[in-house]
Amino acid sequence: MKHFLLFCFLLLWQITLSQDIVDFFQMVPDSVVFNLSTSQREVIANNSKDYMSVEDAHKVMNKTKAKYAFESVNESKTYLKLIGSFEGQFQMSYWNLPSGNQLIAVYKESCGPICFVNSFVFYEFDGEGFVELPFISIISLEENDFLKEDNNKDRKAIEDQELIATLLYQLPEKGEDILAKWGNEAPNEFYKEYAKGNRISLKWQNGEFIKSKIFWN
Repeated sequence: MKHFLLFCFLLLWQITLSQDIVDFFQMVPDSVVFNLSTSQREVIANNSKDYMSVEDAHKVMNKTKAKYAFESVNESKTYLKLIGSFEGQFQMSYWNLPSGNQLIAVYKESCGPICFVNSFVFYEFDGEGFVELPFISIISLEENDFLKEDNNKDRKAIEDQELIATLLYQLPEKGEDILAKWGNEAPNEFYKEYAKGNRISLKWQNGEFIKSKIFWN
């Protein structure tokens, strides 16, 4: 009996390890993937999981008459970017947790005309199901982190000048860190009077993201 239980555990462990971001794209709840069904996402994955450029993605959509395709899937299969019939961005990444589970991020950005975070959801996957995690427990970051010492004064000055500033994210196509991007709607010189920087790298450390030094880019 012990040998059988050990076999089952090892089998489940191997299955979990074999899953990549394309698998998780097909498995996460429909609600975070434009309400596309599992079967619809399977078609997208089968049509485009090996394509690695926006040109290839458009060729796939033209050929298959599909509304969505992968623009890129990185070599380690930990990141993907979807394009299609929406204005903005759709990205997914996953990380291995110390527990052996996986942390999966689903990031949607909408643009029209300015870009903003439509949704940014984290799930923990234990090999059987997904549990949505509070965003604040994964990323503790706000726009005030980019501003100089007197946040309220700087924020009012930005508003008085009718400067638009948004907080967006880039999931890791390479490495494991998330890039937080602030400003985004005007040249950097317009923001430098009020902000310490416009980028923060959120460093992945054993299951959590740690804010690093703010910088300009």
